[in-house]
Amino acid sequence: MSEENFHKILNNTVTEAEKNDFFSSLEKDFEKREEFYRYKNLYVLSNLNPDYYRSQQNKSFNRFWSRVQAKKSQETIHLWMRYAAIFIVASALGFMADYFLNLKAPTVFSQHIKYSSEKGSVSTIHLEDGSSIWLSSGTNLVIDKNQKGETIARLNGEAYFDLIPDPNRKFIVDLGYFKVRDIGTRFNLRAYESEQLITAALDKGQIDFFNNCEKSFLTVKPGEFVEYDKSNKKISMNQQDPSIVSAWKDGKFVFIDKTLSEICSELENWYNIDIQIDDLALANTRYTSVVNRSTTVKMVLQILAITDHIRYQIIDKKEGKDIIKIRK
Repeated sequence: MSEENFHKILNNTVTEAEKNDFFSSLEKDFEKREEFYRYKNLYVLSNLNPDYYRSQQNKSFNRFWSRVQAKKSQETIHLWMRYAAIFIVASALGFMADYFLNLKAPTVFSQHIKYSSEKGSVSTIHLEDGSSIWLSSGTNLVIDKNQKGETIARLNGEAYFDLIPDPNRKFIVDLGYFKVRDIGTRFNLRAYESEQLITAALDKGQIDFFNNCEKSFLTVKPGEFVEYDKSNKKISMNQQDPSIVSAWKDGKFVFIDKTLSEICSELENWYNIDIQIDDLALANTRYTSVVNRSTTVKMVLQILAITDHIRYQIIDKKEGKDIIKIRK
């Protein structure tokens, strides 16, 4: 692959055939695929700070690309991915993406509608054009339409968007730290104010990420899963089945290699309870399970107890949230 074609892959400007060939080669090699996404993360980071970080990325790229060109065997791509992984780690250690926070003057809106979904429920919104939005438990969504014809959605919680393609519509989800622009898509966004991570999973179509200066820094393709950590302002990407991420809208908990702490966070949000775990080792124990959301929290705990012999105590409160204590 030429350097030009490689950059076209990163910018999503190649033909469908070229893109399919490239990603098909990644599917056959797990290690190569993982290293490609590490390099793509670096590429994203370099676009967040054009004045400082991109120059460092360019120097690193030139060094590893010259080594790539020196090899002519079938191991070429694998080799430069290894070098990419080395400088990704070195560069990412000192990077803080403060450039998300450039704020603009407020816009005057012609329409302002608030939607919400109560704890333990899923709500559905049907837009005028036939598009639909599902809201997960404890989610708030505000939709504004400005005088330019733009639709701006502000999300606190988790939502699945099924938006009908419309070249005349501009639909943007503002997550505060960055914005997501829809291009006729189905995608899942999770952005609870109380959680450290913001995640996005694309099911179909395309979404673009851009900062508050209107600069696009990431294009996401179907099957890609994006994660942004608020604490260190770092963004990462990998592949994940979007149907697993959005299983909540179909009435299921899907836990794939999740820690007990992560599972309890989901249960707290759905059942509106407070769960206390005895020790750190127990909190970090991992589970894989699929459970209907119509199941009682007691039944979910019984499933976990059978799996790992944990014990639990449910404390019913007359006022406030019930408390569940989990221990070995």
